Amino acid sequence: MFSVLSSRRIAATVAGAALLSLTAACGGSGNAALCTEAQKLFTDYASTASASAGDLNKFNEANQKFSADLKALAGKADGDLASALNDFSTTWGKLKIDPKDPAGAATVAQDMAKSSQEATAKLGKACSS
Repeated sequence: MFSVLSSRRIAATVAGAALLSLTAACGGSGNAALCTEAQKLFTDYASTASASAGDLNKFNEANQKFSADLKALAGKADGDLASALNDFSTTWGKLKIDPKDPAGAATVAQDMAKSSQEATAKLGKACSS
């Protein structure tokens, strides 16, 4: 059976993958400062999401804050980087687990994982060019 913890693990895994992608890509980018700022957002989110174990409301709040932070950072960027950050913001903005229907988290997490893979590739590319 799918558990709420699985959705948290998926979120943390995706954030970690994006962070690794950014770490590898940030070197020579003209967007290096913004990519570094994005790295910090992903690191902070991973810590906050992990700390919210057992409290779906805090987990949902962490997702919404992360989404808002990514959107704000996208507002400072342009081109592919802005687009990638907005994609991540949208993805995390949709990650809401209903405490009354934790089984529904499976569908939400699957959709989020797919969208995040696409956004991770886009973000890595934007930070490496």
